[in-house]
Amino acid sequence: MQQAWLDNDVPQCGYCQSGMIMAVTALLKEKPKPTDADIDASLTNICRCGTYQQIRQAIHAAAKA
Repeated sequence: MQQAWLDNDVPQCGYCQSGMIMAVTALLKEKPKPTDADIDASLTNICRCGTYQQIRQAIHAAAKA
């Protein structure tokens, strides 16, 4: 997950990174191929920088790996 985060230019300020990565890891354990709706429902952390599109791309990339 961390590599997908870097590959998709998610990191900005770092405020949400640890919580987001933990939430995404739990999501991928439960649903290895999550839909956008699954992602939206599972990510309750707030990203102050607004990198939600990159976050979604990183999740889908990690799911393919």
